[in-house]
Amino acid sequence: MIHLDIEGGALANEELSLRIQRVGQEHCDPKKRHEMRKWDMYSSLHFVLYGSGTLYANGKKTMLSKGDVFLLFAGREYEYYPVSHDPWSYIWIDFRSSDVEAMFAPCGLTPEKPFIHLSDLSAFIELLKDLYEAYDASSIQQIRCSAYFLLILGELIKHTGRLRQERGESSVRQRHIRDIVTYMNNNYRLPLTVQDVATNNHISVGRMMTLFAESVGMSPLTYLNRFRVSVACEMLKKTNVPIGDIAYAVGVEDRLYFSRLFKKYKGVSPREYRANSDEADPYAWLKEHNVDFR
Repeated sequence: MIHLDIEGGALANEELSLRIQRVGQEHCDPKKRHEMRKWDMYSSLHFVLYGSGTLYANGKKTMLSKGDVFLLFAGREYEYYPVSHDPWSYIWIDFRSSDVEAMFAPCGLTPEKPFIHLSDLSAFIELLKDLYEAYDASSIQQIRCSAYFLLILGELIKHTGRLRQERGESSVRQRHIRDIVTYMNNNYRLPLTVQDVATNNHISVGRMMTLFAESVGMSPLTYLNRFRVSVACEMLKKTNVPIGDIAYAVGVEDRLYFSRLFKKYKGVSPREYRANSDEADPYAWLKEHNVDFR
């Protein structure tokens, strides 16, 4: 039995015991029976190397495949089995610990969600092979297996940290996009320039252009003009306001330029749109680009 005295991070001041019970690798038969499991003595960590299978946990069915990791916590009920047309192959590690939940919480593996996906298995393959080979019934087996197990645990924690950082960066990008889009939605009547939009949102023009290209798939100016045209569509259908006045109302002072802009995005002139269009929602494109912040 290995005792771990861990300081700092999510496991601060925790003293955890660890004992590796068994290590194995299985290429499942397509007709392998469903495994029903509730072992109170130890937990089991599985790395899916190939193929796919099904895990029932907490009353929910989850399809797992290459790159997925699932942890069967001691004392809980699970059912898992391979998909017949593409049976999975995995390396599994049975182990005991004084607090499995505390050990694996930093990895994102919890009793409520006992699985995660690894986008890149390469950092784990050699460690898993070393762990598998270290399970050889020798006198130092426990030390070697525990060492490799902890290295694998460290890689899982590192992987989860990267994911959280990426999600955090994505969240920041989305907030920037939301703020900029909302600003343009509220001020489209003004003769805005790209520099105006960037300055009022405390961001450089270059950074704003990159954000829009990556997240929206168009430039800020294209977004602004498309939004103006959508507002104009609504006014054309719901009011009798002259087209020139509508152009001015949506921030375009030149009526001829407005007509060219309108035809570019709608395929018809403003007059033809008013007379014949049955478009249900001129703002549908906002939802398609996930930027409907009206």
